[in-house]
Amino acid sequence: MVNTADDFEIDDDDIDDDDIDDEDTRNVVKPRPASMDDEIDITPMIDIVFLLLIFFIVSSKMNAEDYVDVPKARHGSVVAAKEAVVIMVKRGEGSQSQVLKADGTSFSSDIEQQAVEIAEYVKLGFDSGKKHVVVRAEGAVRQGDISRVSEAISESLEDGSLINLAVMEQN
Repeated sequence: MVNTADDFEIDDDDIDDDDIDDEDTRNVVKPRPASMDDEIDITPMIDIVFLLLIFFIVSSKMNAEDYVDVPKARHGSVVAAKEAVVIMVKRGEGSQSQVLKADGTSFSSDIEQQAVEIAEYVKLGFDSGKKHVVVRAEGAVRQGDISRVSEAISESLEDGSLINLAVMEQN
């Protein structure tokens, strides 16, 4: 059996300083103290994650003018045009869509004024006995324009009322 330095315990009082050479102290192996930190430091990993997040946020490009293809409805209900306030949205010239009443007359081209006119139109429709609101849009209309029209409609709707969307097929 081989004895190691860990097998011996030496008390400092048992040894005289005269008995020890400098040469003997060079060969003594002291055991390393046990590590007190058993956890991994994840601070650098968190720094890298945040740097990547910032990179992707800064380098990504949001484009509100992208077109969204609306899939065909699998389930839906029929809303009679006689019982609904119909608002048509067509692709206009330039960046803004054209919003029309059911009879084909156009709302104002100013966005704020248009929202007020849409809300009044829907309110008058409900006052005359209509029960639903239908937004008919061409396939090329941007989703942002539909959202803007829907927000204007919702100002005159009661809580729980639904806005029905329909997509006009292009010939």
